[in-house]
Amino acid sequence: MRQLRLAFRVCWLVALILFCVPMHLLWRLFRLRSHWPRRFLGWCARAVGLKATIVGERAEGTALFAANHQSWIDILLIGGATGASFVSKASVRNWPIAGWLATMVGTIYIENSDRGAAAVQAARIRQALHDDVSVAFFPEGQLDNGKVLPFRPALFGSIVPPERSLPVQPVAIDYGEHWHDLIWKRGSHAGHNAADIMRRRGTEQVTIYLLEPIYPDEHSHRRDLARYCEEKIAEALGQAPERETV
Repeated sequence: MRQLRLAFRVCWLVALILFCVPMHLLWRLFRLRSHWPRRFLGWCARAVGLKATIVGERAEGTALFAANHQSWIDILLIGGATGASFVSKASVRNWPIAGWLATMVGTIYIENSDRGAAAVQAARIRQALHDDVSVAFFPEGQLDNGKVLPFRPALFGSIVPPERSLPVQPVAIDYGEHWHDLIWKRGSHAGHNAADIMRRRGTEQVTIYLLEPIYPDEHSHRRDLARYCEEKIAEALGQAPERETV
């Protein structure tokens, strides 16, 4: 039965790709704003066995979303809830199928190994926001394995100083009592993790907290924004930040 569930869910994902990708390309052909990536990611979350409950309201208009990072399925959940493009490590571009899909929906790729590239990375996000593209990223910079890690402030520089009034909204993902079976553990293979999740029986309940946004002004500092988001997310998950953001 576990293998049958896996096969069924893989077929469901393939069907979603075959339906949503042409629709997205059609919208782009006519230069229309496409909501198909958001629908696609939300439906993919259901296909792999997740049912999301959203608590709170999405910030209106273009926004920068900062979230805790526990698994590759964070992208499905946050994308479905917000419609944002993502910041991702550059190696994702070369992943089979997933890399092609990520590029098609406007993923912003960054080189994590190059510390000197932080300003360039922030500039790319700023340009996306300028073009009215909402962006989501994971300021921990790595998988947190269930414990919120200190937020790195570098990419918050994309919105400081603000060229217009845009919100930064913290997003917390709570995988519930079975979180340990759903997160992507360090050192595990992505394909094996995905297969294990899709073999699970039934549907897992996940809660997405869209928390109170903050609106940076000319006096804001990226460290303050990082600290605010880290504390709000940790609070929503019933945790205390490990240490003050630096």
